[in-house]
Amino acid sequence: MRKLLLCLLMVATTTLATAQRDERPMRWQGFETNRFWDNWEVSVGGGNSLLLVSSKLNREPGKFLDRNGWNANIGATKWFTPIIGMRLKVDAGQFRNFSFDSARYGNGAFKTPYIYAHGDILINMSNWIGGYNPDRFYSAITYMGFGYTAMSWTSASAGSYNGEFAFASGWLSKFRVAPQWDIELDLRSWLFSEKSLPEEIQSGGRYAFATSVSVGVAYRFKQRSWEVAYPEVEVDGYIAAIAALEERIILRDSQLGTMNQQVAALQSKNQSLEADIATMQRAEVAHELVAPECVAFFTIGEATITDYARATLENYVEQIDNCDYPITVVGYADKETGSTQRNEQLSKERAECVAQWLIANGIAAERITTKWVGGSEAAFAKPSTPTVNRCVIIK
Repeated sequence: MRKLLLCLLMVATTTLATAQRDERPMRWQGFETNRFWDNWEVSVGGGNSLLLVSSKLNREPGKFLDRNGWNANIGATKWFTPIIGMRLKVDAGQFRNFSFDSARYGNGAFKTPYIYAHGDILINMSNWIGGYNPDRFYSAITYMGFGYTAMSWTSASAGSYNGEFAFASGWLSKFRVAPQWDIELDLRSWLFSEKSLPEEIQSGGRYAFATSVSVGVAYRFKQRSWEVAYPEVEVDGYIAAIAALEERIILRDSQLGTMNQQVAALQSKNQSLEADIATMQRAEVAHELVAPECVAFFTIGEATITDYARATLENYVEQIDNCDYPITVVGYADKETGSTQRNEQLSKERAECVAQWLIANGIAAERITTKWVGGSEAAFAKPSTPTVNRCVIIK
């Protein structure tokens, strides 16, 4: 039993250590890793079990149906991603086998109780091949594991206590019947040394092979879904939009420099004009100046100013601090996400959010005009990605 307790402790420690994470969301294949207590399952099941031995006589003692025993199991599973999970499971049951040496042990069936504790790594093939779908009815899961099996520790089993480490593999079919409940069909096998069997049913071979088929239920608790992380295509879209904005700022700065040189030349030529004429000329020049533009990007489905948008807006406020020309704030939303009504409301919320931020940071409210276009217009001609339309443009 010391080996069994040691194995259980090792598997539990590995599960806890692997499941820990810090407070920052990590990303794997487009999904954020979850908190420790999210995406857990507990399961119970039962069915039949069958023991096969590596007979040197190329036969199995007894008929197939006469050698079927029972199996019961309980397990706990932690899913780290929609594809990868780890399970700690305990199987218990009884094998029924006939002796290889009937002259010595008789022709009766030997009932051999067993317990098999094992840790498994699970791969959700349905999510891997077909993509994550929270409403999928059927999921095919393959797994491999390692554990410890103990057998024949009672006098009724016609043998003394034996135990060995064992390797497991199997196919788990899950049928979702409710958001928190699954029906499971588990086809399982495990391989271990034949010397762990009672002497009466040993064939003289090296390995024994056990199989079981069980039907059970699994209950999922805490968070049962996955948060989508930013995929690479969205990151590329943000980078492309930033590069395009930087090019526009450089061009606008060049235009402003040229205009300022023209203003200086006009002022030097008109020093002899009267003060009112000079004032009118300066007013005309001020109207000819090109006002800087600003773009604040938002997260999908959100109307909250991010740290990146705040840095852009602060830089814009510094540029227009000494100007008094009118400002137009236009909100956008990408038409690929959400309904037309939702995009209309979302673009309005974004525009109003930016306008309130500008007012709170010293821009007079009477200078600001707020508009929104939902997903009916594109914010930029290029790049043509949805992410660049989740923004507010200040003109």
